[in-house]
Amino acid sequence: MTKAQTGKAPASALPSLFVTGTDTGVGKTVLSALLGLIYQSAGLKVAYLKPVETGATKGAGGLIPEDTKFVADVLGLKESFDVLCPYSFEHPVSPHLAARLEKKEFKPQVAQECFKYLQKFYDAVIVEGAGGFLVPLSERYMVADLARDLGLPLVITARPGLGSINHSLLTIAAAVQVELKVAGVVINRYPENPDPVAGDNPRTIAKFSGLPVLARVPEIAGLDAKEPARALLEKAALELNQAYRLGETLAKLA
Repeated sequence: MTKAQTGKAPASALPSLFVTGTDTGVGKTVLSALLGLIYQSAGLKVAYLKPVETGATKGAGGLIPEDTKFVADVLGLKESFDVLCPYSFEHPVSPHLAARLEKKEFKPQVAQECFKYLQKFYDAVIVEGAGGFLVPLSERYMVADLARDLGLPLVITARPGLGSINHSLLTIAAAVQVELKVAGVVINRYPENPDPVAGDNPRTIAKFSGLPVLARVPEIAGLDAKEPARALLEKAALELNQAYRLGETLAKLA
C-alpha cells in the first residue's frame, strides 16, 4: 500500500496542535484521541496535554481528570496526570470559577512548562483546551491566551447542526484576532444521513471563513468514555485518515 493510499505523512513532518471547540461538549477529547492515533500510525511518538480539566472525579489517589485519562489510555501514555493535566478541578464549571470555588490559582507558566517537558520526549503534542476558545482559565487569562502563548496551529471542533456556522465563524474570528494559525474546522458527530442544515454547514463555514473543513467525523457507535476500546478508535482513525488525508493536510503546517 502506498503512502498516498494510507494518508500517511513522514513522522518528522507532523506538527503539534491545539484542539479547541466552538463550545463545551463538542467532542474535542475524542478528536484529540483520533488525531493522536493518526500521528502514531505515521510513526510519531505523540503526547497529549490538557492543561485544565473541570468535572474531575474523586479517586483513591485524588482527582481523576476523565478526559485526560481517556486519551492517555487510548494512546498508551504513562506520564502522570500532574504532567498531562496540571490543573484538575472537581466542579463541572468554567475553569476560572472552579479555581475560585476550590481556592486554587491557574498559572499559565505551569501549563507551558508541562508542554515544554513533553516536547523534549515526544515528537508532537496534541493540546486540548477547556470548553470553547474564549473560556476563562483565570480572572485575566483565557484559553485563547494559552493557545497564543503556545503558538500552535489551531484545530476547531464544531457541531454539525443549527448554530454551527455562527459558532465556527466567531471562533475563527477570535483566533485571527490573536494572530493564530487556524488549520481548519472538524465537524464532529456528523450524521450518516445529514439533514439540509448539516449538509450545508461544511460548505458555508468554508466559504465564509476561507478555511477548510478538514473532516466530518461520524458518531463512533459503541464508544465507551470510561473504558475506550483502542481497536474501535484505531479503526475510526484509519477510516478518517483515509477519507480526508488528515496526515497529509496537517503535514503542510509543519
